[in-house]
Amino acid sequence: MAGEATLRQEFGTLLGAAARRAFEAALGADTRWTWQDGTYRMELDGGTVAYHLDTGEIEMTARLVDMVSAEAEVTRVVEGTVDVHTTAERTERYYDDNWGNLTKEVAERSARLEAQDRADRKAAEQAAREEEKARLAGQATLAAQRTELDAEAREEAERRVAATAEQRREELSRDAADRLADARTDFLRPVHEVLAVAYRDAIVEYARANGAQALQVDETDGMLNIQFEMEA
Repeated sequence: MAGEATLRQEFGTLLGAAARRAFEAALGADTRWTWQDGTYRMELDGGTVAYHLDTGEIEMTARLVDMVSAEAEVTRVVEGTVDVHTTAERTERYYDDNWGNLTKEVAERSARLEAQDRADRKAAEQAAREEEKARLAGQATLAAQRTELDAEAREEAERRVAATAEQRREELSRDAADRLADARTDFLRPVHEVLAVAYRDAIVEYARANGAQALQVDETDGMLNIQFEMEA
């Protein structure tokens, strides 16, 4: 994603007719500039500068790029209940004469306790089996819903990215505007370089057209020096 800031200003209309023609010709000859839809454009580090041939305006665009990502996790719980019913029986012997204190009451109580203990153990084992079956069934249900879960997670991640991206885009646009204000000279430098070439060519053409003698053109350390002799 990117944030941009654009500034337009007059340029060609501030030049004389001859200077503007020379400037536009120099733009066309400079391979750093590309021609598209009536505009000369140059890509710069962090933006572009363009010259609109019809209006003579310079357009500077600062661009800042960033990446926004988000993750989302969707959790779904499969619930169920486990009902366990179990019974157990136990038989105890007793003697009518209460031999060895094995009365009917003692035998019945012992049988009930033993039966309850066996029933509890069976219930615990059955509950464990049912819980395992429920767990496996839940896993199978979730596996069947995997596509749906993935889609939900993707939609949530996209929603988060969209929300974050909009905020980040606004921040980048503000930063791009600040950069454009601070680096305006850097954006205009290639324009001025072409303008210098245009003035050079225009002056040289004028000198030659008017019979100038001893024409010398020197470009050293960014300085342009043109000398010639011409009768008044």
